[in-house]
Amino acid sequence: MRKEDKLLERYGRQTGMSVPEGYFEAFSKQMMDKLPPYPEAPRPQSLSTWHRIKPYVYLAAMFAGIWCMMKMFHVASQNASSVQLDNPPESVVLAMQHAGTYEYITEWDDDMSASSEMEITSDLSITYDNIEEFEADFDYQLKPEYASLDVAATSRS
Repeated sequence: MRKEDKLLERYGRQTGMSVPEGYFEAFSKQMMDKLPPYPEAPRPQSLSTWHRIKPYVYLAAMFAGIWCMMKMFHVASQNASSVQLDNPPESVVLAMQHAGTYEYITEWDDDMSASSEMEITSDLSITYDNIEEFEADFDYQLKPEYASLDVAATSRS
């Protein structure tokens, strides 16, 4: 005989656990009675006029922002195209007309070395042969105490 048959013969098939009669027939009703009441489904709220047009307002604002950005690019490109690279003094004059540019250029920091001043002087002396060209380009009249500079420039040529 097998071990299983011996166990069944000795203890039988009854485990001592049983389900009462009609338990599963009434189970669903008893379970529903024990559960808390199910909340009612929320009813959809009616949309206000603002909620209906809000996406369109946001879309219009986005396109207005893009238009403003493109307008600024256009204005900036027009200003950039008005600066001519074939006549650098004219571009310097245009740059100097903006507020704060002159103060920015004329403020010499303590760390500004004499070599950079010398570079500026040499660049100007290479660009202009005489002071009349400088005066004409910048619409600037030389002060009388510096009139000797004009003589020095013409004697070099």
